[in-house]
Amino acid sequence: MLATQQIFLIASLLCFLTFLALLSVNADGVRGMRAMLLASVLGMAGNVLYAFGRELPPVLAYEGANLAYAAAGAALVAGYRQLTGHEAGKPLLAVLVAAFGVLAAFFHYQIDSFAARSVLVSLFQAGVCVAIARTVLAARAAWQGPFYPQRFVLAMCALVALGHAGRVAWLALAQQPPGSLLQPSAVGTLFLVAASLALPALALGGLLVAHRQIVSRAEYAARHDDLTGAWSRKAFHEVAARERSRAVRSGKPLGLVLIDLDNFKAINDASGHAAGDAALRLVADSVRKVLRGGDVLARMGGDEFVLLLPDADLEAASAVGEKLRKAVQAAAGRPECKGMAMLTLSIGVTVIARGEQLEQALARADETMYEAKTAGRNRVAARAPEPYLALVRRTG
Repeated sequence: MLATQQIFLIASLLCFLTFLALLSVNADGVRGMRAMLLASVLGMAGNVLYAFGRELPPVLAYEGANLAYAAAGAALVAGYRQLTGHEAGKPLLAVLVAAFGVLAAFFHYQIDSFAARSVLVSLFQAGVCVAIARTVLAARAAWQGPFYPQRFVLAMCALVALGHAGRVAWLALAQQPPGSLLQPSAVGTLFLVAASLALPALALGGLLVAHRQIVSRAEYAARHDDLTGAWSRKAFHEVAARERSRAVRSGKPLGLVLIDLDNFKAINDASGHAAGDAALRLVADSVRKVLRGGDVLARMGGDEFVLLLPDADLEAASAVGEKLRKAVQAAAGRPECKGMAMLTLSIGVTVIARGEQLEQALARADETMYEAKTAGRNRVAARAPEPYLALVRRTG
């Protein structure tokens, strides 16, 4: 069986390895990583102080080690809070760590009781687990699959909290409780091994959550236009392929709307590229206010956007186009939108025929949009696909 000193040194090494892993994620600017790094450093320090408790002055072996490990737990809580979009809560955590330090000193200098100090440490660390679990659960509405990072963290919190509760029960019921962390004991060593793995495991959970955030951020950046937040051209084609298949199966229409900004070059030339970027964002924001939940907005490039409208026939898609035209014209005319009074939209509307390729429908929408431009701009033009017109002629 490992000696208790060896267990603490191994735990310190695990904290160091976790520190190195967290350091790489910290370079990606994820909130909470600095607090997690601090937790790992404090965990290393606490474990080293515990390991050499017999060789060090009592103030370091007892108060120093306990305070370092308590501060490490508080730093973990702060890190998880920041990871989930909350404030770290540093003032409250600092007060709790200070109160812990005072009580630990009391049970050393006033009532010298290893059991009381151990119960205090276990209760504090169990509280850390409860706080982390509550923080993670409170953010479950924002979880993005796969959910293994959150489940891992919750499982670790439950196991560590139960382990500390078991340790408290053992200390309360043991006929001859140990008088020191370094005192050999089979049961004590078992709890010690479990407790020494707790901090690295919880820090690893934070690393997994951070990694999931980085991946989600990269996926979002790859599939969305960074200026307007609309879907990218590539992502639009992927979504359109799925919606076409669904429309074929259901027999429901699929509307397609192509949008081009009128006078975009004039705005750029007159007010600069910043004004052009603002115009693109204004259009995207105005469009999103009109769309339904299942509608898809994508930026095809330059000043051109496209909409995919599931379950919308030509009449419904044209009505959406008209709403968009009026919404952008009203937004561009507001006093705060300086230099955009000339901003309007030319919109081409069609529907994707059953079995028709997306490129054919896009070409028809593009032709229709240019009809709107040549007719004077700031208007909506619509054209049905030939299969639809043939059906109308047969039934007319």
